[in-house]
Amino acid sequence: MKTRKDFLDSIKKAKLIVIKIGSARVSGEESKINDFLYDLVGDIRTLRDQGKEVILVSSGAIAQGKKLLVDQSGPISLPNGKTTLAEKQAFAAMGQNKLLNLYESFFSRVNVPIAQILFGRKDLNEEKSFTNLKQTFRQLLDWGILPIVNENDSVSTEEINLGDNDILSAIVASIVGADLLLILTGVDGFLKDQSKIDLFTEITKETEKLATGPSGPGTGGMFTKINAAKLLLPYGIKTGIVNGEKKHAIAKFFEVENFGTLVADSSLSHRVPNASEIQTHFFSFQAE
Repeated sequence: MKTRKDFLDSIKKAKLIVIKIGSARVSGEESKINDFLYDLVGDIRTLRDQGKEVILVSSGAIAQGKKLLVDQSGPISLPNGKTTLAEKQAFAAMGQNKLLNLYESFFSRVNVPIAQILFGRKDLNEEKSFTNLKQTFRQLLDWGILPIVNENDSVSTEEINLGDNDILSAIVASIVGADLLLILTGVDGFLKDQSKIDLFTEITKETEKLATGPSGPGTGGMFTKINAAKLLLPYGIKTGIVNGEKKHAIAKFFEVENFGTLVADSSLSHRVPNASEIQTHFFSFQAE
């Protein structure tokens, strides 16, 4: 039976890594956000210095937009405390630029140039659009630029179903043929009876039932994170779920044997799905 120790070497050898940041990591107290981003840019700089390629998938535009409106206009009154689709899209339109500027202010300190990529499901409907998107990722990586990805929330409705970009990060990992998806969350990994599970080699229905829904400002939760990992399993892409509130969480995942939860199956070879597979396999999660 495989243990986490058996995977540590292959994790260290991962060449192309997608890192997913949830809304909670870039919203709330400014000092807490700054501490997180300081560690984040340092860890990503280290990975790049080791010859690895990194793509960042970040939620948080809606949260940033809402904060911007509150700061400018005072408290927001929402009917029944709920946000309409139009309001979410407006918040995203306001907050996306603010979010990218926040990342720019930190990554510029470690000389990591960034670029923004916004896309949605419709961009994967046609082979040409899929190919163009894939080539854009490849070109940016070849130039040494860090792509920062978010769903085009201001014109789409899919983010609600994609689980705070958890599923989107799996789609990105599949498009570029990543070796590893690393999802940063607010807990130590997948918990069962208050104990962390170090390794899953498969995701069963029982596992999914134990996963909980959102507990922060995002729309995801452990359920969408474990399903993102499940979607990547057939393609030999590993997924790590780690506590982004821990200092240098990304670095620790590559060095500490049992840090976070790993979802991986060494019996499956690594391969890159095509556009049709992504449409039928990855988006089927929304229909369940």
